[in-house]
Amino acid sequence: MLAQSLIDTKRSQGHDIIMFPFKHCIVPGCPAFTYKETDYCYHHSPDKAEILSEVTELLEKGGSIRDISLVNAEIRGIRTGKALDIIASNFSFTVFEDCVFENARIIASFFDYCIFSRCRFISCDIRYSVFAGSMFASSSITDSTVIHNNFMGIEAADSDFSSNDFYFSSFSLSKMQDTSLEDCNLKRTNFRSCITKNVSFRYSNPEEAFFRKDEGYTI
Repeated sequence: MLAQSLIDTKRSQGHDIIMFPFKHCIVPGCPAFTYKETDYCYHHSPDKAEILSEVTELLEKGGSIRDISLVNAEIRGIRTGKALDIIASNFSFTVFEDCVFENARIIASFFDYCIFSRCRFISCDIRYSVFAGSMFASSSITDSTVIHNNFMGIEAADSDFSSNDFYFSSFSLSKMQDTSLEDCNLKRTNFRSCITKNVSFRYSNPEEAFFRKDEGYTI
C-alpha cells in the first residue's frame, strides 16, 4: 500500500516512475518482494552473497540503481561513487554501517526500518522517499536537499541533520536526542508528537514548521 501510494502521488505530479516488481518471495509466509526477476527475496535467495556483492559494487561505482528490492541486508564500509542515482528502489530493514553517501540522488525509494550507524549523507538530493521507523545513531544528513520525504517514527541519537532543506518532510512521532537541525529550511515540515531532548533548531525556521500547540521547540 505504501509503495502504491508513492507511485500514485508521483504519477499525479506528472512523473513516470517504474517501481521494483511487486512480486512476493515464494518462501511460504515471507512478505518481502523479490530481487529483480528472481523468485526469492534477497534474504531467502540461494545467491545471497552474489547479490550483495553486485549491489555493493553498483553503490561504490556510481551510476544508476533502479527498480531493485534488497530487503534485510547488511551493507558496511562503502563510499558511494560519483553521480549515484537510487531510483524507485527498496532497501527496507537494511543495516548500513560506516557508509558515506556523497552527491547521491535518491528518488522515490524506501529505506524504512533501516539502521544507520555512523553513516553520512553529504550534499545529496533526496526526494519522495521513505525513512519511516529507521534508526540514526551517530549519523548525519548535511548540506542536502531533503524535500517531500517521510521520516515518521524515526529514532535519532547523537546525529546531525543540519544545513538541509526539509521542505514538506515529516518527522512526526519521532524520538530525537542530542541531535541538530541547525540552519535548515523547515517550512511545512511536520514535527507533531515528536519527543525531543537536546535538539537544536538554531538558525532554522521552526516557526514555519508544524508542532502541536502544547509542544515547543528549543533554540
